[in-house]
Amino acid sequence: MKNKWEIAIACFMVLILVATFCFGCAEEKEERTITIGFLTDFTGPGGPAIALLYPVIEDLVKYYNEEGLIPGAKVRLVSYDTRMDPARYVPGYDWCRERGADLIFTTVPGGIETIKPFADRDGMPIFSYLYSEAMMEPPGAEWVFVFSVPSKLEVATLLEWVSENHWDYTQGIPKIGFYDWQQSDGIEREAAMKEYCQAHPDKFDYVGGFLTPAGTMSCAGEVEKLKDCDYIYAMSIQGAYFMKDYYDTGYDTRFLGSSTSFGFYEFFQKKVGWENLDGYIITMIAPWWGEENAAVTLIKEFIDRYHPGESPEDVGASYYGAFFETRSIFEILQQAVGEVGIENYDGQAFCDAAVKYSLQYEGLPQLYFTDTERYLIHGCAVYEWSGEAEGLVGLSDWLPLTE
Repeated sequence: MKNKWEIAIACFMVLILVATFCFGCAEEKEERTITIGFLTDFTGPGGPAIALLYPVIEDLVKYYNEEGLIPGAKVRLVSYDTRMDPARYVPGYDWCRERGADLIFTTVPGGIETIKPFADRDGMPIFSYLYSEAMMEPPGAEWVFVFSVPSKLEVATLLEWVSENHWDYTQGIPKIGFYDWQQSDGIEREAAMKEYCQAHPDKFDYVGGFLTPAGTMSCAGEVEKLKDCDYIYAMSIQGAYFMKDYYDTGYDTRFLGSSTSFGFYEFFQKKVGWENLDGYIITMIAPWWGEENAAVTLIKEFIDRYHPGESPEDVGASYYGAFFETRSIFEILQQAVGEVGIENYDGQAFCDAAVKYSLQYEGLPQLYFTDTERYLIHGCAVYEWSGEAEGLVGLSDWLPLTE
């Protein structure tokens, strides 16, 4: 009798252990993995900037996982190299989806324009670091969000500032030109510059805009066409190639550019040199690391945590700009999961949270999305590259975007 009782107790204990193990498994299974797909150019022309930008995303994934900031979920990153080849965008999108991607972001508008029909079909939130009008058709495109500002508004804001604060009109009306690669962002900026100059013939004489195939590294012909300009708008890695050719030919002008040039900060120094970069005027949509504000303080805390002992120059300019913008993805995820619960999280929950998202750093423009305004940043500041300081010098306060 005693043996039977001991056997019964033993069996009961085994059942308890099995049940405990199963409940433990159930609890583990309840924790969901949210996968972010990164569709970008690692080995193509944009590779130098991406190599500096990518650690930001990795650090944000680590931080939100380590701190448990998204209830019931861990975040995972999967990445696909497009090599800046448009033919690789759709295969890259499918590759990310096959690996469980819940949202996807990319660095160039062409990628979003290509995959947008598939994202609409699949209910997949998609982000871009750069803006294009085609991405936003129809207005308030349901699944599309952009980290930067509309190209047209950024160009107009800079030209307005230059005409009011930089050029001496006792010298006459300045001649201005444009150079870029023939891709969405460049096409739209060239059109924006032409439109602004035609609307303000008393401010600028537009010599012309010249677009070359993506990946072009020799710009001798375009240099000759723009050699007499007082200002030339050239940005990003393609702008560095153009500026190098321009100065090597012996010509001189004042270059203008956008916030994307800052993403290639180190490349510009190596390719063009501080002697020629001195006086390069750009718009910025993220704070410069030489300033003191809440955003820069937070970014420096991340650098100390994940890159101890490294300076701003060590981690690179792209880290600062990318952190300022990319953090929003993780905050929106946190907000969306908090609102609907991890068991109900999907692409629609993300979009519902995104259009309500808002963040205000003291002294900086408010960051937000709405149903119709799918770009995160709503202002910019004008900075000048200084050879003497070997850094950026602010020329303006933060400005509202010029319509």
